[in-house]
Amino acid sequence: MKKLLAGTVGTVLALGGLGVVTATPAAAATQHVQVTCSYIDIRLDAYPDGTSFTFALDGETETTTFDGSFGVWRDVDWSTTHDWSVVVDAPDGAEGDFSDGGTTTPCETNPNTTAWTDASCGEITTSVVEYPAGSRVVATVDGAVLADETVDGSYWNLWALDWQTAHDWSVVLDAPDDSLDRTWSGTTEPCLFDPSLRVSVNAWCETLSVSVDGYPVGTAVAVRVGGGVVGEGAIDASGYFWGEWAIDGTSAQEWAVEIDAADDALDRVETGSSEPCWVPPKTVEPVSPDVVTDCAATPADVVLPEDTEAITYTRTDEGVVATASPGYELPFWFDQWRPHGDGQLLLGWYAALRPSCDFADVSVQPVCVEGVASVDISVTPPPGATEDNSTFYIEWQGPGGGYDVVYGDAGFGHPWTTRQPWPGFITHDDGTLSPTYDPTWRLDDVDLVLYATVAADGGAYSVGYRAHVEDAPTADPCADDPGPHFSVDVSQRWLAGKPYLTVRVLNEGDSTADVSVATPFGRKHFPGVAAGASAYQAFAVRTTEPVEGQVHVFFTADVDGERVTRERVVPFRLGG
Repeated sequence: MKKLLAGTVGTVLALGGLGVVTATPAAAATQHVQVTCSYIDIRLDAYPDGTSFTFALDGETETTTFDGSFGVWRDVDWSTTHDWSVVVDAPDGAEGDFSDGGTTTPCETNPNTTAWTDASCGEITTSVVEYPAGSRVVATVDGAVLADETVDGSYWNLWALDWQTAHDWSVVLDAPDDSLDRTWSGTTEPCLFDPSLRVSVNAWCETLSVSVDGYPVGTAVAVRVGGGVVGEGAIDASGYFWGEWAIDGTSAQEWAVEIDAADDALDRVETGSSEPCWVPPKTVEPVSPDVVTDCAATPADVVLPEDTEAITYTRTDEGVVATASPGYELPFWFDQWRPHGDGQLLLGWYAALRPSCDFADVSVQPVCVEGVASVDISVTPPPGATEDNSTFYIEWQGPGGGYDVVYGDAGFGHPWTTRQPWPGFITHDDGTLSPTYDPTWRLDDVDLVLYATVAADGGAYSVGYRAHVEDAPTADPCADDPGPHFSVDVSQRWLAGKPYLTVRVLNEGDSTADVSVATPFGRKHFPGVAAGASAYQAFAVRTTEPVEGQVHVFFTADVDGERVTRERVVPFRLGG
């Protein structure tokens, strides 16, 4: 016997005792084991011929061989433990060796205990399974007791009613254990026909089957499909009529069963339609409407695609909904269409409606303030724009537009009127331009692009605003500033696991300078900082909470023989 592998617990499939089903393995051998307090269920599939199976329960062992598939089911006493084991040995060289075993865990109550009652126009049925001895069933109809019986384990009964009238009824199940007590009650409706006269029809796909019983012998039966008779006969000596016919399964077929008895009161006609054969739906793709870009456009201006046999389109508050017709299906996700419901996709208004407008009153002005090169940018706020529903962006772009972003936007937006640091450009002798961070990137032209988005209709779509400033000013507005010249860098650093605010002041002039730095965390004075040198200090933050503030820098140097002091304020944010 080869080495046995640990088993796994799988899905339960009732097999009803010990049985063997032969089959040729078509895949890897699989095992399913389900163990409860009241039964043990084992199923083996896709095994090679001649596989050995050994099962032991409470010391009793049974062994057999099987080909393909095999199953065993054992009911056990739910109130006590049971030792069990299974060993499967595939023929030499084959995969599938398996073993498992253990001890069942008893249940506190009988899991097989069930009870139900069903009442129709012509009868009441009650079923009780594995109830304690001494349980009692009392059935009452219209105030009269039909049955008062003691149950010992299991019980079943059917009480016939006058099918032509309504009846008030109740069934009471009283068990020694009050938790098992049950009561059912209600009122039956009269039947259209005597329930003992039964006409059963199954009409699905390409088959129509009819069964008639309970009628007098000789009663004529005619079966019609689409108006034509497909079968005729009569109730035979056994009291039954049965027939089966082929029908068109591609569409619903109208059928009728006509009963013609010697007693005209028993005559009857049952009608209905068949269920067509299931056909896999055909996948179709929705058509997106043309995108509307007019500045004043609204969802009402979006022209929906024309409906087809496969797809219909409707307008909703969220966007355009595409619905697949019966026999068709839409992809789970398609382009900008997203799932919306069973058989539906939604194209949000943001994808079909993109109004594009021009900014009003655009102003771009380079400025030099105390030696700091900046650009003042201002636009008139778009209608309906608020701090929460709009974002204003600024970009310096080369000839390639969005593919040539020289100085981009951080994405957090700006006020409609704002002063921004001058980005910095180098003008070469041939007239081309480069950003100061990459002198090798030569550009023939640089434009300033201003754009914004304003959410509309509760965020269903956005209105875009744009201004394109051709040949944006690239000359340094502080090129003729007499000075003193310096730059300030403020950043956060961690030293020895503690946060620090670092300040670096670079003397960009031609003479020595005195530098003073003031922060919320301390001050520092640096006398005689040489030209081209920096004053640097790291200030201990002394807090782990997010903090905002300003760094004040005072820079004093000689300008044209005079001592000149400039102050620069740099905001900062640490943590958070």
